[in-house]
Amino acid sequence: MSEKKERDIEVADGENEAVDVVAQEEGQRAEEASAGRGADDKGAEFAESSDAGTPQPDEQSDQGDEGQRLQARIEELEDQLLRVAADFENYRKRTARQYEQQVKLANERVLGDLLEIVDNLERALSAENGQSAPASFRKGVELIFIQLTTLLAKYDVTPIEAVGKPFDPTYHEAVMQVESEEHAEGVVALELSKGYMLGDKVLRHSKVGVSRG
Repeated sequence: MSEKKERDIEVADGENEAVDVVAQEEGQRAEEASAGRGADDKGAEFAESSDAGTPQPDEQSDQGDEGQRLQARIEELEDQLLRVAADFENYRKRTARQYEQQVKLANERVLGDLLEIVDNLERALSAENGQSAPASFRKGVELIFIQLTTLLAKYDVTPIEAVGKPFDPTYHEAVMQVESEEHAEGVVALELSKGYMLGDKVLRHSKVGVSRG
């Protein structure tokens, strides 16, 4: 082969190698550019997703207002519940007191009527002709009298002490004045009708004669 042909072949090979180097460099730059655009796209997508997940100022304000409204409503309902519970408790107590008063009033009426029977039995036992009555009859009257007084005591009915006590209009009803050497002026000297207490309340006043002294 001639020297000229050898030089042409070397030149051609050199040109081909140069073309290959240029092509490789351009391919590398294209890959780098592509990688850069991909990173930018991913960064943009991440930024968009972050922005989408983060509440905006207006949304945060709306959520705060809604929470405050719910809390205020809860407090209002709790206050209403407490008021209703207090009203019901007051109603229950008031109803219980009214019931007790009605029962007590009914008892007073019944016990007051029984006192008339007690008075009659007491008069029968203290009458002079009672001494001449058969012993069995008198014993029967005494038993009835004891049963009635025991029943009255069961319901907290107790007699009022009158004779020898200073006259007290709270417990005594003066129907007359009497001369008495035994009792000072203003002291109860005679009991005409026995009085009774129902607990701490006067069920019936004692009808008495008050000493003039």
